[in-house]
Amino acid sequence: MYHLPPVMKSDVVCEVPTCMYTLKPVSSYAYDPTAFTDILSGSSSGAPDLEEKEELRMLAERQQRVLQQLAELKKEILAMRTELKLSAPTAPAQSSSALKSKAQLKAEPINLTYLQDFVVNASPEFVPYSLLALKNLWKDRLNLHVECFTHSTVPKLSEEALNFQNVITQSGTTATNLPQIKVTLIWKNVGAYTEMITSPTSYVPICGEVNILRYLSRCGPSEFNYEQLDNVDEVDSILDACYLLLNKQNVKQRQQILRTLGSKLGKLAGFGGEELSLCDIAFTSAVKQVQRTVAKDINPNMAKCMGRVATAVGL
Repeated sequence: MYHLPPVMKSDVVCEVPTCMYTLKPVSSYAYDPTAFTDILSGSSSGAPDLEEKEELRMLAERQQRVLQQLAELKKEILAMRTELKLSAPTAPAQSSSALKSKAQLKAEPINLTYLQDFVVNASPEFVPYSLLALKNLWKDRLNLHVECFTHSTVPKLSEEALNFQNVITQSGTTATNLPQIKVTLIWKNVGAYTEMITSPTSYVPICGEVNILRYLSRCGPSEFNYEQLDNVDEVDSILDACYLLLNKQNVKQRQQILRTLGSKLGKLAGFGGEELSLCDIAFTSAVKQVQRTVAKDINPNMAKCMGRVATAVGL
């Protein structure tokens, strides 16, 4: 490349104030006109001084320490994976037909330390049907005891909300010796953003019915935990689509999301194949809540899937 004349001559003297402390040069080349000229001309000997050697040695030692810390961190993660009995990450499945059946998921004892009572704020216009689905689906493993109250922001409950309340508060045939979670359902004017509050003192709500399902699937019976499936990414994408279907106010956007879910469902009996899955529950609950706006876009197989869920869990 062509050479350019120096921007500043090396013989320029700058008066440095004495009221501040001085620092040593970061690089000797910046203050050595001869070395700078040698580099441009290509005649530098390339022999670093002792100070540069020391800096390189310190840099190499620091890099070695970082690499050692990364290796130790990797060992800790592998140990945690072994302790939690997690399998190595696999490539996401391309089709929801790759879901494991419920029989393939190991039913382990429920960890009682994860069970805590919580409050759900829901609008009577957007009934959280998934709570009723889980109550009936888990009836042989975990008891969801639900009590309902009405907030002052709701002057009157709809017929749909009253029917739901009557069904979900019934004890049914649930065994009394099972672990129990007490759920306080408060009908409140919160719109489509159903809230779940696990700690009244800190009041950090979990917003969205789908996210409540995610939370409960982690602390509930292990055989219903979708995170143990091979295609957990695909399941999460379906749950996210159900969340958007419920919370998008634009009808055209809801129709587009419903078509996306229909393509994922295809001609299968459900998103989990023949076995009832969390995706089927989330999809059925979301569609039932917005059915008035997307009724004409529900194809026969979607209706069949929803009917199967309604029959199985009593929606």
